[in-house]
Amino acid sequence: MTGIRSYGIYLPGYQLERKSISRAWDFPKAPGTKSVANIDEDSITMAVEAGLDCLAGIDPKEIDGLYFASTTPPFSEKQNASLIAKVLDLRDDIQTADITTSTKCGTEALREAFNTVEAGNAKNILIVIADKRDAEIQTMDEFIYGDGAAAVLVSSDDAQCCAKIEGYHSITTLTTGPWRKEGDPHVNSFEIKHETMYGYMKSMTSVLAGLMKKYEINPDEVAKAIYYSPDPRSHGRILKAMKLSTKAAVDSMFMQISNTGSPLPFQMMYMAFEKCPSNATVLLAGYGDGADAFYLKTTDKIKDVVNSKTKSRKLFKEIKTIENYNTFLKNRLVIKGKEFFTRKASAVTIWRDSKSLLPFYGVKCNNCGYTTYPIMPTCLVCRSTDFEEVRLQRKGKIFTYTLDHLVAAEYVQTPVPRCVIDLEGGGRVLLDMTDCNPEDAAIDIEVGLTFRKVNEGGGSKNYYWKCRPIASKKKDKEVEA
Repeated sequence: MTGIRSYGIYLPGYQLERKSISRAWDFPKAPGTKSVANIDEDSITMAVEAGLDCLAGIDPKEIDGLYFASTTPPFSEKQNASLIAKVLDLRDDIQTADITTSTKCGTEALREAFNTVEAGNAKNILIVIADKRDAEIQTMDEFIYGDGAAAVLVSSDDAQCCAKIEGYHSITTLTTGPWRKEGDPHVNSFEIKHETMYGYMKSMTSVLAGLMKKYEINPDEVAKAIYYSPDPRSHGRILKAMKLSTKAAVDSMFMQISNTGSPLPFQMMYMAFEKCPSNATVLLAGYGDGADAFYLKTTDKIKDVVNSKTKSRKLFKEIKTIENYNTFLKNRLVIKGKEFFTRKASAVTIWRDSKSLLPFYGVKCNNCGYTTYPIMPTCLVCRSTDFEEVRLQRKGKIFTYTLDHLVAAEYVQTPVPRCVIDLEGGGRVLLDMTDCNPEDAAIDIEVGLTFRKVNEGGGSKNYYWKCRPIASKKKDKEVEA
């Protein structure tokens, strides 16, 4: 049996209320919020976070392949998947691939992973899906596009799978739009009503009807129908057109995170599985110049996997609100601050120290037990050369910190806390704090590590780890302008 062994989600730590957009451009008021990635986030960093969530409790060395799906890959000639695989500490002898250019790239990746595992060419393939699409400023698209990521682990281990993939059905359709050419800063459209009616509606109903006919699925048998939708109205029309029960409807989360693009169906799946019993029939579909639809059947393992995940309601509670629209524009680099100096980076150093920089390895001395970061040739305490490389924990407490006021061009919130962190399990590191108000920094508070873009020195994009406060029971303060 080939099925879904695990899954993960990542929602950025910020959101923008649509009323802030309305107020800025004198648009009609619109309810709800959209998810907003931080200035140091992109599709790679969000994919890493979703991948880490998916692999929680699973040995990364079990993974035989990684597929990265995104319409906004940071690199157009350099494989993004290989970088993500390195950060997640996967083996070197695995298959990797980037699947891009369509909002159904996530379901395309799922289809390829299913075929590969089903053919016996791999046992476990991790799919990470992420998008960070920019809407044209002062248009209605600003209300629609959100940021986020998801991950799915496809496996042949039927004893571990929470949902069996019974099969799929795909169609391809040439549509006018939406589209984004090379060099375009935002997505373009021909005519939204035309694209929705003759592109989305036609393709989605066709692929779902084809899947249900192929596997003889009656509408009343469907427990959950998960499918991409550009807006809530279209989502409801598909449900009605397919004669599915309202109980089968899955919230598209448009009012909370908006349309996140390619990861949206998998983020909806994360929410839907929370309410799925075992042996439930689930439909999963993605759209973009055609469509893919999958027939899933939940197993007795579904409750165990769901219980191991963070509940969706908690994810939404941890998101902070950006109150000022200008802060959002600065976040998207529409408004740029003064650059105080040009960042530099050494390609040789990044290559040489990649094991410390990306999967976050240090060394533990076998003589005195002290853990050193980064990887060093000798122990800093006893000078012994008898040590072993260990992957450090991504959680710790602040030992001390300082506030840096000289990086206004690189962060939305300043000053920036620079924190010395004592990690759980050993090791001390110096990291910037992100996704926070500066006053969040305090000695002895718990922080978690998060993978972020640090600069574009050397003409490339460079990544490293930062820290962020672990959400407490107290309500997080809203982000002030």
